Amino acid sequence: MTRLMVYTTSITVFTVSIAVFTVSAELHQNTLTVDATDRENWAYINLTEGETVDIADAASSLAWDLGFKRTEVIANGGVSGPGKTGALALKDISFEDILEAPEGDYVSDTDQIATFRRGDGWYTYTGPPNHWVLPNPQVYVLRIARDSKAQPASPYNYAKVRFIGYYENNETKEGSGYITIEYVLQDDGTRFFVESEPTSVDPKEKVTTTWAAIKS
Repeated sequence: MTRLMVYTTSITVFTVSIAVFTVSAELHQNTLTVDATDRENWAYINLTEGETVDIADAASSLAWDLGFKRTEVIANGGVSGPGKTGALALKDISFEDILEAPEGDYVSDTDQIATFRRGDGWYTYTGPPNHWVLPNPQVYVLRIARDSKAQPASPYNYAKVRFIGYYENNETKEGSGYITIEYVLQDDGTRFFVESEPTSVDPKEKVTTTWAAIKS
């Protein structure tokens, strides 16, 4: 009698999950005019959103970056807020030529003096007969604390800021208390003020690598 031997082959099926990860940084470039005409209350802005924000308690809020009240300007750090924002004032270099935030001692607001009033300050007052407020030709680089959960991991974002004017109409110098700034904010945690190329993982390369790992 012939016996029939039946062999059962167990087949294990590996499911390979293919994920394509893309990291794309964004440059926030904006020119923003802030109504700082109120002599009692601050006008706050968020540089990432590019707009003014309503802040109930600036001392405990991370939702604002800069505050304006007439010629006064504060940053969210030091005695002004919990954001740990510091600044460097750069002279003798144009806004466009600053492609990377420098290393250095970024200074936050203190009880004695605000960041934007150090050195020559952000403006010059001409005195009589015109009594104009004119922005000084310098650029501020800001170091702004990031969300601890932001990816890629980095403690700070950087922005470069320059002041353009103090009037609703800067040509005729009419309507004082309207501060206009131009800024570039890099949100990827690097020091560079240039567009970075998105980085990704090639699906085919990912599959090859995965199967190689399975075989081993």
